Order: sequence, then structure tokens, then C-alpha cells
Amino acid sequence: MLIKRAATTIEKLDALGGMARDDILSRPEPSPKSSKGPKQPYTLQARNSLPGVYRAALPNGKFINLMRVMFTDFCKYDCHYCPNSTWVPRKRYGFKVDELANAFMELHQRHTVAGLFLSSGIAGSSSLTMERMVKVVEVIRKKHKFNGYIHLKVMPGADYHLVEAAASLGSRLSINIESPTPEMLSRISPMKDMQRDILDPMSWIHKLISGGHGGAIGQATQMVVGAANETDWDIFQRMEQLYSQWNFKRVYYSPFQPVRYTPLEEHPVTPMVREHRLYQVDWLKRVYRYSNDELKLAYDDGGFLPHEDDPKTSIALQNLDTFPVNVNEATRDQLLRVPGLGPTSAQRILQNRKAHSVDTWRSLQAMGVVKKRAWPFLYFPGHRPPRAKQLKLDLFGEAAREQRKAGLAATQTPETCGVATSCAGCPMYGTPGHPGA
Repeated sequence: MLIKRAATTIEKLDALGGMARDDILSRPEPSPKSSKGPKQPYTLQARNSLPGVYRAALPNGKFINLMRVMFTDFCKYDCHYCPNSTWVPRKRYGFKVDELANAFMELHQRHTVAGLFLSSGIAGSSSLTMERMVKVVEVIRKKHKFNGYIHLKVMPGADYHLVEAAASLGSRLSINIESPTPEMLSRISPMKDMQRDILDPMSWIHKLISGGHGGAIGQATQMVVGAANETDWDIFQRMEQLYSQWNFKRVYYSPFQPVRYTPLEEHPVTPMVREHRLYQVDWLKRVYRYSNDELKLAYDDGGFLPHEDDPKTSIALQNLDTFPVNVNEATRDQLLRVPGLGPTSAQRILQNRKAHSVDTWRSLQAMGVVKKRAWPFLYFPGHRPPRAKQLKLDLFGEAAREQRKAGLAATQTPETCGVATSCAGCPMYGTPGHPGA
């Protein structure tokens, strides 16, 4: 006689904590203290291999251990990219409300975790699943008196009163948009309606947070990059709308990876560098405050971000008339447009030049400036970079350097190479035929 054994809480944590890793929303944010923007790739580190426990970075550079778990991996939706969709035949798991709440509190009381990230598949209906997730958080908040961080996912299509309850209990809310347009979403998730299931709840969350309802302080979302054959410009347009219209805290980008048994099983994998470029543009928009017209220069004719150069350098090379900028006179916005400078290094320059002139690369590097990237775009006493015409060459490519050595150097004169005082600062210096060689 075959006796089926019910899964233990630890087995459920192992399975549902592992499935939660497919959701990118608890990845650490780049620290605002960094002048170099976000790193690639973002990662979470497992702590002592405990199931469902992950170490996430905070904006202040510190770390927090989160219990990151799904309430259930049963799901009625047929999303073509998702390992939890109805397409995938495998064993499924689900928690009971008190079981999950008690498991979290036990880990918290042992000082293993300091917060919760709760997601779920959709079992039965969106509202029924959302109701159970809200009850889990309600038990943790009211019965166990936990007042720490809880990131609560909102199920697409959930009723308003459940979204309202989530806003009163969660610290941050999120609902995944997955694709930039309704048409693209229909390609990879035919059962979802973007307006009804996703955009309307996002609008509700924004109004609830703006009205000071409950404890939620912001919302975020995620896009699956490459699954719907969208362009990077398509993604940017939706990202810009979410930041400007609904004051999103973050938009996350998850590179598509095919899942066996799904309709997109043979679809190409999205390169990680594409995710990285999207985060860089997001950083330029959200932190550096680049305008949409400026950012559009980073995209090629097909609407994609080139993988070879970072967007900030691409934009700078198309605005050469604004460079070089004088380190001792430039505004904060002008400094932030210089490759190799970030918010921290720009602020240090502004503070230091109140006391004295900035006139050495050693000083700039001590402030966090990346000389290798910034030198063609900055001017200060003792350093005069090449003129804009010279910068039209690829200053950072080996092919361009070889081309200069082979033929262009012989045509340079002090007037065309742009060095009025010293040849030492010219990229042509030392090549055959250069007047200073």
C-alpha cells in the first residue's frame, strides 16, 4: 500500500524559497554612494544554505537577511516564460497561513532574518490567493507584533479591498508588469489583461501610498527582457511612465531564460549585458536626471542599446560640442554628464573647489573620478584634452588606436590635434609622424 506523506515546512521552504529566486524584485539596489552606477550582475547570497533565506543589500550599503518565499507555486496562468505556469509538469507546494507566519517568526526570533519578501503563484483566483497572503502578513503584524520590513507582491487582478489591505500592512508593494505594452504582454501571457490586471492595481497602489494609507512607502515592478521581442526603447518608454506618473521606487529587469515545457522553450536566451545596459539607462534617468531627449541618443536606429559602449559614454560622444567642461566652473549637472563621474564624485568636486582650485588628476581620482573614462571630457589647469573633432574617434577601442598609428598620426599638426601647450596630453603623442614625437 502506497502512503503519501505531506511535505514538511522545511521541505516547503526549500521548494518555495527556491522558486522565489525567479522573482528579481528582492535583488539589492545599487548604493547611491557609488559614482559608477549599478554593477552587473546583481546577486543575492544564501546565508548558511538555509532554505528561503537570502542576504540583500540596502541603499545605505548595509545588508539585510530576508525570508524570500512563495506562498504557493500552484498557478492557473499560462505565462510562456514562467517556471510556475500551467505548462510545467512538476510537483507543487503550498503553505497554510499560520504555518508560513510561524516559520517566519521562528527565523526572525533566531535572528536569522530581519524581513520578509512574500510572492506567490495564483491558485484558484487572484483575489483568493491575495486574501491568503494578506492574512499571512496580518498574523505576522498583529498576532506576533512584527513591525519590520515586508515586501508584499500584489496578485494581478486582485480586488481593490485586498490591494488596500496590502497597502496597510506591507512596507513595499509590487505587481509585475512583465512587458512594456498590452500587445507584447498578450504574446507571452495570453490570460492577463494589462489594463485590468496590472495597470489599474498600480494606479490604486499609487493613490493609496500618496494618500498616506497604511505603512507602504513605495511600489516596484519587473519586466522580463527579451521574451516578447520588445526593443529597449519600448522598455524605456514604459519605465519613464512608471517613474513619472506613479512615482515608482524601482523598475527591475529580468533577462529571459527559456523554461522546459513552455511555448518559449526554444526562444533565445537574453544576454546579461542587455540587462546591464537597461539598468544603466534606468540609473541615468532616475539618479542623474537625464532628459528623455538626451537618453534617446543612446539608442540605435532599431531602438536597442549598443552592447559595446555604456549609454553615458555614447551620449557624451554625440554631444561633443558641450565638452570638455571646466572642472572648476562646471555646474553639478554638467559634471554628471562626464563619463567616469557620478553623484558622489561630482559633489566632492563642488565641495573641494570652494577651498581651492582642482588642478591634478591625483586630486580628482581621490574624489572618485575614473580617469580612464573622464580624461577626454574634462579641462583644468595643466590638462587640456583633445578638441571635439578628435573625440569623434573611438578613444577607447583598440581598432581605433591601431588606425591612428597606421595613418592618421602623420596628418596631425599642433592645430588639428588641439594641443596648444603640451603634446603630452594628446592621444596621438608618441606615434610616428606626430609633431611632438
